Amino acid sequence: MTRYLLNRFVVLILTLLLFTLFVFTLMHMAPGDPAALFLQDLGAAPDKTLIAALQQKWGLDQSFAVQYFRWLYELVQGKLGNSYISSIPVTEEIVTRLEPTIRLMLSSFVVTLFISVPLGIHIGLREHSLLDRVTYAGTVLGLSIPLYWLAILLMFGFGVMWKLFPIVGSGSLRHYVLPVTAISIVESVYFIRMIRSLTLEYKRAFYMEAAAARGLKRRILYPSYLFRSMLVPIMTIIGSSFPSFFGAAIIIENMFSFPGIGTYMLDMIYRRDFPAIQGCTLLLATAIFILNFCTDLCYYWADPRIQLEKQRWEN
Repeated sequence: MTRYLLNRFVVLILTLLLFTLFVFTLMHMAPGDPAALFLQDLGAAPDKTLIAALQQKWGLDQSFAVQYFRWLYELVQGKLGNSYISSIPVTEEIVTRLEPTIRLMLSSFVVTLFISVPLGIHIGLREHSLLDRVTYAGTVLGLSIPLYWLAILLMFGFGVMWKLFPIVGSGSLRHYVLPVTAISIVESVYFIRMIRSLTLEYKRAFYMEAAAARGLKRRILYPSYLFRSMLVPIMTIIGSSFPSFFGAAIIIENMFSFPGIGTYMLDMIYRRDFPAIQGCTLLLATAIFILNFCTDLCYYWADPRIQLEKQRWEN
């Protein structure tokens, strides 16, 4: 177990290091000069002297290798650099905008699991029933509706016509109702279909038929055999869904004027604020890698066969 953890940790560090190089290269290949765009935002003429002065101030006049290793050195010290636009450390900018995004994603995640897991298992156990057919048709319809279009419908119906919930800002819990609803509906469609398919697959497994032939009742058969067998693939689905929730949060934050990471990140992309973009992207990548690492550790708890296979491989 200790050797496995060390190997996974080393792979995590190397992957993050390669990812920093990829992000840094991608930012400097993007069209548009940050200095010229900064002067345009201020309403100043893009004079070559001013552009050169800003490039020297931000270190953009140096070679690519010098810029990368300087940023990497600051990153090792726990610094993400200063924003070109506000001159404030990127770490402070991210921290001030992190709470609304975490609340939005966590609320949407909990609601999605609360809806999709019980419903997916229920309709999987009752294949070809009326509820199964209605739910399956609803998921097909849900897959064809884009998130932004669903958000517009919710904003117009519950925010403009009936004025039940606010559609701008994040000051209270009522501001989260429509954004969480939009994300949860779109994500639940995918979760329900996947969990239904898993239920149908594991329900027909040979050990399920053998246990049923021995006369085990459903209240013992399903929790002990079916649900426990589905833990690992469900963990995989949950662990790999983080990028999808974050992408949905970016769209929703910009539509509902949420002061979160998504709004900040998209604004910085328009302005070519390299330190801010690199900091937000690195934060997202680190969260994904750590979540996948924790998911791998949960496999040990959920499926003892993985421990046995690992022991055989190590021996």
